[in-house]
Amino acid sequence: MRRMRVKRLAIAVSLLITSLLLYNVVVPKIGDTDGIISSRGTGRIHLVVVACEGKSKSIVHEAITMIKSCLIFTTSALQIHIFTDNLEEDFRNEFYSWPKYIWMNHNVIFHPVEYTLSEKEKSTIRNWWGPCSSYRLFLPESLRSVDSVLYVDTDVIFLGPVEDIWDHFVKFDKKQVAGLAPRVGWDFKVSTENPNFISTPTGKLTQVNAGVILMNLTRMRSEVFKSPSITPQLQAWNWKFLKPLYVMNRSNMFGDQNLINTVFHYNPDLVYLLPCKYNYHHKFCFDDREERQCTSAETNGAAVIHGSANTFYNNYAPAFAAINTVLREYNFEEDWDAYLLQPMLRHLADPKVDEHAHCGGKKLVLTLHLRRTIKRLADHKAT
Repeated sequence: MRRMRVKRLAIAVSLLITSLLLYNVVVPKIGDTDGIISSRGTGRIHLVVVACEGKSKSIVHEAITMIKSCLIFTTSALQIHIFTDNLEEDFRNEFYSWPKYIWMNHNVIFHPVEYTLSEKEKSTIRNWWGPCSSYRLFLPESLRSVDSVLYVDTDVIFLGPVEDIWDHFVKFDKKQVAGLAPRVGWDFKVSTENPNFISTPTGKLTQVNAGVILMNLTRMRSEVFKSPSITPQLQAWNWKFLKPLYVMNRSNMFGDQNLINTVFHYNPDLVYLLPCKYNYHHKFCFDDREERQCTSAETNGAAVIHGSANTFYNNYAPAFAAINTVLREYNFEEDWDAYLLQPMLRHLADPKVDEHAHCGGKKLVLTLHLRRTIKRLADHKAT
């Protein structure tokens, strides 16, 4: 009888520990007030995702796959912020099914999605492009106690340590507030006055993709932004600053990504251009034109895969669906070569994938970073 009581007590304690690991834990502000941060060895990486219920609850499984891919290779402590409406229980149920050791160094905080807008504005902005995906615009105000974050869309998969992209914060100059990757490789031949395009230091014009953003929230909350409005005063990133830009260019805005590009059109000195390998999507391999390509991925492999245009699920660029399938089915097995790399290579070698007109023949680009990551971490573990 006594053994039975001890066993029951042990089970209860184990369940309590798991619950505490998964329930909200608030952590202090990280980094210095100027936002120059290094993740190696100290501090926490703050990862942010926004997931609201749409026509189905597949958004949860998509976000879960993204978070899983982030946790696989990291050696840093993560603070994961999930902004959601009524999907918290669905997330928790998925997290509870994972091995307990996964949560030993990481925390999850669930936040409500609360737009500080008028009802008329909210009805438009909330479903702009996707259910509450525009909430990334409001992160500097919603996370006032946090210095810097990595925001990612739900349809993103990491193929290496999140530290690799986080450490680009130290490459920001003293003015830059955010890091985003170009939307495609080429120089856009449009007017420099077009508010949807950003001038680069080389004189070319580009657009950035908002699916992966390094955000120095401290700097974004400072009055550093110029606006084409009548006031010459610099402004902070908030709706008071963003709304006039939205109203002025509303006819050409199809989502908040357009608004983000417009902000940096007027403030090109405030954006850090991430290497495109950290936001590799189908537009980089849609065809064989060299100017379309992502040079950093062609050279060193794609580090973060973005399944934009629903490419994780449709047959538009099946290489992306192949990668998503492998990560979705992965169950935290320790042999990354056997359970991640080799299944990925098999899927990508399928003629229906490898010979497809869109992103076919990109097996090396899509697996090189993963292959190098596995070797790097294996060598580190052996020392």
